[in-house]
Amino acid sequence: VFRIKFMRDLRLMVKGLIAGVRTLALAFVLLFAVLYVISGFAAMTIGNSEEVAKIGLDGFFYNIPASMYTAFRCFTGECTTNDGAPIHSLLADVFGLPFIACYVVSYMLVTMGIFNLILAVYVDITMKAAKENDAVTAEQYSRESIRIARTTRELLKKFSSAYHVFHEMEDSVKHSNTIDWMKASVFTEEGMDKIAITKELFLLIIQDRVVQKLMDDLDLPPDRANLFEIIDADGSGTLQITELLHGLLKIRGEINKSDAVATLLATRSVQTLITEMKADTNRKLDTLRSELVEQLTRLRKSSINRTLASSKVEEEKQKPPAPAVLELRLPCKPSACEEDPRIPVWPASPTSRMND
Repeated sequence: VFRIKFMRDLRLMVKGLIAGVRTLALAFVLLFAVLYVISGFAAMTIGNSEEVAKIGLDGFFYNIPASMYTAFRCFTGECTTNDGAPIHSLLADVFGLPFIACYVVSYMLVTMGIFNLILAVYVDITMKAAKENDAVTAEQYSRESIRIARTTRELLKKFSSAYHVFHEMEDSVKHSNTIDWMKASVFTEEGMDKIAITKELFLLIIQDRVVQKLMDDLDLPPDRANLFEIIDADGSGTLQITELLHGLLKIRGEINKSDAVATLLATRSVQTLITEMKADTNRKLDTLRSELVEQLTRLRKSSINRTLASSKVEEEKQKPPAPAVLELRLPCKPSACEEDPRIPVWPASPTSRMND
């Protein structure tokens, strides 16, 4: 029962109680000695008083055991008579200030001194037991970690050996559906990173009794036929040794709250990543859309300009040629032709030459 997790506090208290038995026994001896001295003094003084007998309190102090019981009751809060009257108040009325002073001193000594001392020592013993328990727990955890590491190593060696045997004697293994573990045991851990275990080989390996015992030692779930699909998270159809190792160590043991929280946090992280990718993709799409619209606008403008230019060229080609205009000019005198060289010069006559 004490090995259950929620019984850890009870186990710690029981262990602290057992560890503090000797201290508690010594504390009880000290308390008994103090009460014996106080009760002896009370029995000799209060028990022999006639005034105490008149008020009916002689039965509480007639001997040392009765005085010790009465003193213990007064120190623990039950200082009353059978009728419910407070004993210390009645005695204070009878004996006055001396009784009050002695009662206060003895009460402070026992209640504030011895009781608190016992409590402090007991708490100290319990804390020491808790520290020792933590040390033992850490040692047990270390031993458990070593045991798990060794068991996992043996299990991985079984998978590695079966992989080599299966590929060397594939035909015989398929027909017999068994693996010769005597031959498989000669293989070592070399080349484990190149091993890829298929589902058929996995189901064949877990049928072995030694493998089943190793899985039981690792506290793996009993539904082991479906472990391949659980461990093969990427859906590749094969298991690498590292993938198999991490999967087995994650599956072993009971389901804790941290497993569910880790899954929830991972899911939220993926959702956040997808949301960011979606926003980034939308921004890029908007940018590409705007650039595409600009390119289309430019292409349309250039296409329109080219169409207009080609239409103008076609119109120019289709127009008939303009008729040539013949410009006739009369011959002029040389003095007038100097102004316009295009006008032909009138030849001079002999008479004009003579006049000149």
